[in-house]
Parts: sequence; structure tokens; C-alpha cells
Amino acid sequence: MNLFPLDNLIEIYDASEVDRLFVVGDLHGCYQEFMSKLEEINFNFDRDKIISVGDLVDRGKESFQCLELVKQPWFKAIRGNHEQMCLEAALAPEMKNFHSRHGGQWLYDLSIDMYNEALKLCLNLPIVLEITFKGKTYGFVHADININDWDEFKQRLLDSNYFSNNTQSTLHSALWGRGRIRAAQNHQDLKDVSGINQIYLGHTVVDRITQVHNCFYLDTGAVFGGELTIKEIEI
Repeated sequence: MNLFPLDNLIEIYDASEVDRLFVVGDLHGCYQEFMSKLEEINFNFDRDKIISVGDLVDRGKESFQCLELVKQPWFKAIRGNHEQMCLEAALAPEMKNFHSRHGGQWLYDLSIDMYNEALKLCLNLPIVLEITFKGKTYGFVHADININDWDEFKQRLLDSNYFSNNTQSTLHSALWGRGRIRAAQNHQDLKDVSGINQIYLGHTVVDRITQVHNCFYLDTGAVFGGELTIKEIEI
């Protein structure tokens, strides 16, 4: 299994036909909460679209249902580190216990057919999504962007050096990193990421939507009893 097929690392999407565009924080199996939220915002399943910043699965009760959302035309998602753990455990059995301890036991309780389907869905998720919507460009990355230039960031992703000794590789950071938000918390100087209007991320649990220059962190810990955050991208 190739965990990072080059033609699937970065997805470019034109949302010109979309009426309203939304982004949702880490779902972690909270399917019912998500559907209730869509009802609250009067989501139009025919005309609107919602983007997940990854971590559809693990910890919550309805991980498979959340993963299957990627089959819906109104829903798009990128890969989070929890989808990555599903894939890595299939290649390295010693990862199974680690994954299970972090909420992944649901995967190993599935039938073999459902298990294989889950892996296929995880593998097909891009690492980065770039969307053009009403004249602006938006980026979606699960965990971190460790470069202040969007085009350079995308180019470095294509190095496919996730398994290198450098754990700060751009690909690894995109799935697991917390460098940018930690730098902001420590009052270090940061810059807007150039070449993109806004970037949306999850992974790091925050009390509320947290903006670090033109990056927005949306994981408000729904699976831990927090509110599930859905934000409309407004021009």
C-alpha cells in the first residue's frame, strides 16, 4: 500500500457552483451531532458544500458513518492523523495497539469487508485541499503549515518524505504538527501564509475558533464534550 500517492496529495477544487461553503472541525465519530448541526444551519444538501479538516474517525461512537460521509456530493474531507493511523496500522501491526489506545478499536471490530472499505476511504483522502470560491482561494490542512508560502508548502508536500528521520518534514507536519499555533501561544512572530486567502485547520483542541494570522483552527473538542464547530466561509 502506498500511503501517499502523488496524484492524491493535493486536491484542487472549483466551488463556483456552490451557494454556501462551510468548514467543520474534527468529527471523531460524532455523526449525530454533525447532522443536527447541519439542520441548525439550514444546510442545503443540493446547493451547499461542507469541508472537513480531517479526523473523521476514532474516539466517537459512529466513526464508520462519519467516514462514509466522503461518498456524499455535498461533503469533502482531507486526511487527518487518525485516518493516517488507520492506514499505518494496516502496514505495521505494532501500530494497532497504539491506534486502539487512541480510539481506533472500532476499526478492528469491523467485518473484513467493512475494514477494507474503511482503509480505501482513508487512503483516498487528500492531505491538502485547495478551493476557489467566489473569487478567493482557501486551503484546508489537518494539523499544521510550517511554511509561510502556500505554493512552497504544496511543493514540499510532493517530496513525499513522511518516513524520513526529519519528523518536521512538511508532509509529517501537515498531519501531526502544532508548530504554528504553539508559536502564537508563545507570542512568537508569525506571518500570514502568502499565496492563499485563508487556511482552515483542526487537530489542536481550542476553546473557540482561533485565528493565527490567516489560519483558523476549528477543533473545539466535540468528542470530549465541547461544541462541534461549523463555520461558514463568507466573502
